[in-house]
Amino acid sequence: MTALRAVFVAWQCQASRAIYPVARLVVRDAAPRYEFVYVHGVRDALLQGFEPFAGMRKLDQVYLADELFPLFGNRVMPSSRPDFPDYVERLGLHGQPEPVLVLARSEGRKVTDNLEVFAPPEFDAASGRWVYVAFARGVRHVPGAEDAAATLRAGDQLSVVHDGTNDWDARALLMLAAGDRRVGFVPHTLIEDIGRLLDLAATVDAEVLRLNASPAPVHQRLLVSIRAEHVEGFRPLSTQRYQPVPQSASVLRLDAVQHSG
Repeated sequence: MTALRAVFVAWQCQASRAIYPVARLVVRDAAPRYEFVYVHGVRDALLQGFEPFAGMRKLDQVYLADELFPLFGNRVMPSSRPDFPDYVERLGLHGQPEPVLVLARSEGRKVTDNLEVFAPPEFDAASGRWVYVAFARGVRHVPGAEDAAATLRAGDQLSVVHDGTNDWDARALLMLAAGDRRVGFVPHTLIEDIGRLLDLAATVDAEVLRLNASPAPVHQRLLVSIRAEHVEGFRPLSTQRYQPVPQSASVLRLDAVQHSG
C-alpha cells in the first residue's frame, strides 16, 4: 500500500440529487506541493448549476500552491483543537495524519455547501485487491440499519450487493451484515468502480474497521474497508469524467501493475 497522493471533489445538485466529480487535488513530490485541476465531470455539473470555486475560475488551468488551498484547508480540523485526537480516532487514523488523508476519511463535508471529498483506492499487491476506505451511507435512512450497525465490531465481514429496490439510483450498492441485515450503502462516489467490478464477476466484500457511537455524526458511524478483486483491464476512476481538463496536469497512475511493482 502506498501513501495517499490524490483526492477528488464531488458536487451534488440539490434539485436532482445527482453527484458529479468536478475537481482533483494531487500531492506532488516536487514544490509547489499541491496541484488543483478541474476534471471533465465539471462540464456536466456546470449545466446543473455548479459554479467554479473562488480564485480558481478557469477550467483549463493548473493551480499550484505550497500550502493546502483554502477550499481544502477549511475542511480539515486544526490539530490545535482539544477534540482533534478524538476526531482523528473516529476517522480510523492516529497521531498527526497528513491533511489530505484527513480530507479523504472525513469526506471534507461542510453544512454550508454540497461538496464531498473522496480518495482513489489503493492496490494491495499481497491480496491482489483494490481497497476503498469509506463510511457507509444511509445508516439513518435504511430501515433497521442503525440497529444492525450497532451490533457490529471491527473485523466483522460484510457483503456488497446490488440494491434492486432503490428508486432513486438503480446502481445503488448495499452492504449487508450476517443474516442479510442492511447496514448501509456504498458511497455514491464509489459506485461506478465497484459496480463495474461486480458486473465483471469480481469478488467484492467489506470489512468493518470502526464503529463510532453517538455523539459521532450518523454519516461517520460505520467505517469500512471495501475490498475488490482485481480484474484484468480494470483501472479505477478511468472514465473520462475523472480525467483532468488541462492537458498539462500531472498524470495520476492508478493501475495494479504500477502499485504492485
